[in-house]
Amino acid sequence: MKKFLLIPLLLLTVFTMAACKDDEGAFSQEKPEISEPTDDEEPYKEPDKFVHGNNGRYLVLYASRTDNTERVAQLIQTTLDCDILEVEPENPYDNNYNTMLERSREELEKIKQGSFPPIKTFIEKFDSYDMVFVGYPIWHGSMATPMQTFLHEHASGLSGKRIALFATSGSSDISTSADEARTLCPDATIIEQNLLLTSSTLSQMTTRIPEWLEELGASREDQDTQEVSSLKINIIVG
Repeated sequence: MKKFLLIPLLLLTVFTMAACKDDEGAFSQEKPEISEPTDDEEPYKEPDKFVHGNNGRYLVLYASRTDNTERVAQLIQTTLDCDILEVEPENPYDNNYNTMLERSREELEKIKQGSFPPIKTFIEKFDSYDMVFVGYPIWHGSMATPMQTFLHEHASGLSGKRIALFATSGSSDISTSADEARTLCPDATIIEQNLLLTSSTLSQMTTRIPEWLEELGASREDQDTQEVSSLKINIIVG
């Protein structure tokens, strides 16, 4: 009797093992389709240090190794209540001033040969901005290299935009860096009225910046308010 019961049990075990083996074979043969996302399909992510303001007409971009240019940029941002973003190099600069100057000299030479140092800041589009403020320290008479890279990589996006330059320096003039901006962004309008704060005039920024913004016609007033204030109403009597 036990032998008769054992035979069906053995058969059941064999069929069960065969079924399991077929399932494993099916999974090993039918590989799921995996589509690698392309660059175009990847969702755009805002840079980590992008700060939104309530006034969407302006964007403040700045590169700053110390806090001098950053302080100027932040005062412009708070005055206009607009968006602001720091442009950062892929590899941070050394805290030693002389080491930084040597690296910046090498980077400027490479830029002349068409090789721009990498940065980690990217903006997808500038469509909503009427004016873009671009700020940087002046190194060896030139625009700081991270900002040069940014303008080079975003030249097409800045096409048709008005760019207002502001810079900080020990004593160097801003004219060379303004020419560099025109070369880097040939289809943008580099506004002639730029702002330079040197070591002797940096303390005056709380008065110089509002005066400069007024000269540019840049105000805290947002788009919606401006549109309402520009409405004209014709009243016909009789």
